[in-house]
Amino acid sequence: MIEVSIFFGLLGLLTGLGMWLISAEGDKRLFFPLTIVGMTAGWLTGLFWNYATGGLSVPLYAVTFPVIASIFTSAVILLYLPPPRISAKVSDRLAKISVGIFIALAFFISFTAIPLAGVTVAETENYTGITAQSVETMTITEEVAKTLVQPPTNQIPIEINALKSTVSLFSTLDEGVVGKYLYFKITFTVSKYNWVKPYVKILIFEDKDENGEISRGDTLYKATNYKVVTSQGSWRANVKYVNGEPSQEIFVVRWGGEDVYLPIIHGDVTRWKDDTQYTFSNTPEGYKPPNDMLSWNDDKLMETIKSFEVIPAGSSETIEGKIFCTKPGKYLMLVEAFDARYCDPFEHWFNDKPIAKKVIPFEVKEEQKPEITIDWTIGLALAGVGVPTAFLVSRRW
Repeated sequence: MIEVSIFFGLLGLLTGLGMWLISAEGDKRLFFPLTIVGMTAGWLTGLFWNYATGGLSVPLYAVTFPVIASIFTSAVILLYLPPPRISAKVSDRLAKISVGIFIALAFFISFTAIPLAGVTVAETENYTGITAQSVETMTITEEVAKTLVQPPTNQIPIEINALKSTVSLFSTLDEGVVGKYLYFKITFTVSKYNWVKPYVKILIFEDKDENGEISRGDTLYKATNYKVVTSQGSWRANVKYVNGEPSQEIFVVRWGGEDVYLPIIHGDVTRWKDDTQYTFSNTPEGYKPPNDMLSWNDDKLMETIKSFEVIPAGSSETIEGKIFCTKPGKYLMLVEAFDARYCDPFEHWFNDKPIAKKVIPFEVKEEQKPEITIDWTIGLALAGVGVPTAFLVSRRW
C-alpha cells in the first residue's frame, strides 16, 4: 500500500533532517544527502514492509524501522564517505543524544509489545462438549441463500470496511492473483452503544454465477486455503486437532444435521491446549495462531468461552487474514457481526441474527506480466536518481 511507503518515507525524511541538525550541526553541504537518503531509506523500508506483511496495517513498533534505517544510512554518510563529513571524533553532546535516542526506541518497542486489557464480561454458558463434524466445503441451496442475504437487525450500529492487497516484487494489487496470497483487513467501527459481547463470522464463497451476491449454486471456499486472525489481539477463531495432533482452522461444522457457521469471539477462552505452540495446515505456508483459539479435538469442542471483551462505542477493531488463491474467478467474503446477548454464538445458520453484515466481492486473476506500480517506481527513482543527485548538488556548494 503506497500510504505505508509515504508514511515511512516521511519518518525517514524527518530522521535525516534531525541527523543533519544534530550530527552535521547544520552544515549546508550535508542537507540534501542526509534528507534525501533518509527519505529513501524510509521509503524502501515501507516497500519491504508491504512485501513481507501485505501492508494493510502498521503496528506501533514498526514505525521504528524507517527511523533506524535512516539513522544507519546517515551514519554511513557522516562517517565513511569522503568529505564533507563530520569529524571522526564524536562530541559528548552527540554521544549523549544518540544514546538517548536508542534508549527511547527500545522503550517504545517494549511498551508497544505490552497487551492492553479492556473491559470484560463473563460468559456463563458452557459450550464444552459440543459434538459436530467440520465441513470443508459445501454448495449453497436456495434456502440458505435467502437467509444469508437477509438484512441485519442493526441493534448496534456497526460499520464494516475491508482492505485487500496482493503484494509481489515491484507491484501491489487490490485483487487476488493465482498462486499468491491475498491479504485482507476487516475493520468494525462501533458508532454508538457498546458492543458488549462481540463475535463475528467470516466465510468465503466462490461466486459461481458471478452475480456479486450469495446465491444458489455458490460454493464455500475450501477451508484450508485461507486463515483468519493472523495478528495478536483478543480475537479467537476455531482450530481442530485430530487425535490430539494439530489439523486445521475450521469455519463451518455440521451439528444435529444442520450447519453451524463458527464464531470468532472477541474475548478469552478456557484452555485445553495452547494453540500458539502449534502449526495448522491452512494455506501452503501453514497457520500458527497468534492467540489461543477455541480448540476442537476430532469432532468435540474441548474449550468454552470464558469472557467477552467489550468494544466500546466510538472505537474500532480489526481482523486480519490471508487467502491463498488457487484459481481465477470471482469470490465473495461474507462478514457478519453479532452480540451474544441477542444470539447464541453456536446457533444453526437459519437462526443467526447478525447485527451488521457486509458482502465483500473480490476477483482472482491469472498472474500477468509484472507491472511496476507507483510506490516501487518512486522508490527506485529515489535510490537510483535522487540520492546521486543530492550528492552532486552538495559537491557544488
